[in-house]
Amino acid sequence: MKKIVIVSLCFTLFCVPVQAQLGSLLQKAAKKTTEKVTEKLTDQAAEAASKALEEKLNQNQPQKPTDNRRPTATTAEPLTYARLMSQMPELPTVQQLVNHKEYELNGQTLRLLTSPVTKFSTQVTSLSMKVWSVPMEGVDSAQVVGNAYSLAQKYTGLTQEQLDHLSTLSEEEQEAYLAAHYQQGQAESALMEQAAEAGEYLEPLQPLIDKWEAAGQKADQYLSEADAQCKEIYKKYGPQKASANEKELIGLTLKYYREIVPIQRAAVEKAMKVRLEEQLPIAEEIEKEMVAIRVAHPNMISSLLRYPQLTATSFFSDITRLTEVPEF
Repeated sequence: MKKIVIVSLCFTLFCVPVQAQLGSLLQKAAKKTTEKVTEKLTDQAAEAASKALEEKLNQNQPQKPTDNRRPTATTAEPLTYARLMSQMPELPTVQQLVNHKEYELNGQTLRLLTSPVTKFSTQVTSLSMKVWSVPMEGVDSAQVVGNAYSLAQKYTGLTQEQLDHLSTLSEEEQEAYLAAHYQQGQAESALMEQAAEAGEYLEPLQPLIDKWEAAGQKADQYLSEADAQCKEIYKKYGPQKASANEKELIGLTLKYYREIVPIQRAAVEKAMKVRLEEQLPIAEEIEKEMVAIRVAHPNMISSLLRYPQLTATSFFSDITRLTEVPEF
């Protein structure tokens, strides 16, 4: 259990501070090459990565037999980003989405639990969490823990003793400890060096990265156009909602949602198609080159820069828009 805590902490160290502190550093040193990293490495991603690692560690723990039957060998297909994305269930219909939102707003718990949209969302969440397990395929848990310790020590300035100490603290105490550590600037110089190095070793891949970003922008454009249409529709309901009581507010929200759902669903469907059929193949080309780069430059940035992973993360993130009610 202690190792699980440490590994989770290491990924929190890697992802959350990178998000908060590397934004400007990476953009200055590596420019477009690392922009997508700082955009996509969210707190949710860090949590998903931690859970994926914990699952990996648990799988390697000896299990007590539950019965006398001898285990049978299984040959599961390897986990890949393409396979996860292709396993996406069919999008709910417009009417199913509207019904689900009505159940949600009216507090109809039983209907909400049995809604096809709830089942769909559960499946999507499961697939999206597995995205962070792909790099762990075939990796020994002891190696994972060792690498996590090594990287954490090298790029945060924390010793193994300090990491062990952190595992005994509460979340609030950990936050305070890390805040004090980062205020001392011990990790900043190492991060600057990594950012500059990343700009150099990724330069030969820039044409491919540009193509990947262009495909991503194409998908984003569909979503931006949908936002613009939703914004116009919201103008009808915004002023009314400002002075509405609770019951009226639910009614207005449902009317607004009914109008925007077809727009949102169509945009998500188009964006998904672009990410799967156009952006992912480019990401996989980049990843082939990144394998050699990680061997030559085994640092935090090269470990986190996984373009297929970023593509899959965007793919599943886009889907969450289906149940959102954007306000402007």
